[in-house]
Amino acid sequence: MRKIWLDTDPGFDDWLTMLLLSANPWLEWLGVSVAAGNAPLDVTYDNALRIKAHYGLDVPVYRGCAEPLNGRQETAQCILGEAGMRTTGASLPPVAAAAPDLHACDALIAAIRRHPGEITLLAIAPLTNVATALLRAPDIAARIKEIILMGGSTDQGNHTAAAEFNIYADPEAADVVFRSGVPLRMFGLNLCRQLAVTGAEVAQVREVGTQRSDWLAGYLEGYLRIRSADGGVPMPMYDPVVALYLRWPELFEFKPAHVAIELNGRFTRGMTVCEFRVPQRAAANVEIAVAANGWLAMQHLMEDLLPAIS
Repeated sequence: MRKIWLDTDPGFDDWLTMLLLSANPWLEWLGVSVAAGNAPLDVTYDNALRIKAHYGLDVPVYRGCAEPLNGRQETAQCILGEAGMRTTGASLPPVAAAAPDLHACDALIAAIRRHPGEITLLAIAPLTNVATALLRAPDIAARIKEIILMGGSTDQGNHTAAAEFNIYADPEAADVVFRSGVPLRMFGLNLCRQLAVTGAEVAQVREVGTQRSDWLAGYLEGYLRIRSADGGVPMPMYDPVVALYLRWPELFEFKPAHVAIELNGRFTRGMTVCEFRVPQRAAANVEIAVAANGWLAMQHLMEDLLPAIS
């Protein structure tokens, strides 16, 4: 059993990631830390609690950082809506607020110290929680088995011309993580564009015919319509790639690289500057996913997802 911890900012594709992790029988899921990102923290934390409650996820969820390490807060609400995820159907019903608990960073630190060298940290949000934990407890860097993150890009950005959203939202935090010495695997935009969701997947989800599938179908269709008003253009699948990699690593190809985070560029702040000429020009600090069998990955995604919403 592989011990994992998820750092997230739900977000619909975060929701899919959570369902895929819960369907993986080879994982021991220790906790979820929630950060601001797709929307402010009150929204992303509430979304995480709704997903946990309505889909029966047996994992503790912790409230984390509300602000980036430096600079102003950036969200994706201009694209995803005020709730951080759009739907063409019924909204996921609200749940009672959770009682105050450990701060997410303290919970993450405690878990890593309890299981030294065993935890794979999945990071699919701005890296504020992860960096804050590393800064509060520098000893944990040597105790994390691996960080697998969705973020960055080897080419163009999405939130800006140069930067992917998760990195752009807190580049100082990303800089801490990429310089931490923790083994890293990066799934950037270049990889995520190789997996695509279409109307066919929306139809498959809707055909399940349960309340859970009806909710999910509306949000999946809303996600698909981000790229085109009628949902006719395939939409890249972002955050779930980390869960797919854990389940089917043979579908992905990696190359070592040195990644530096641009902090000061007028037009390039948040850019992941990828140097593949290693070790000649720089020492590698990350394995970057460069290719995937996208069609088969999406088939596997649906195979695990449909039973989880039945």
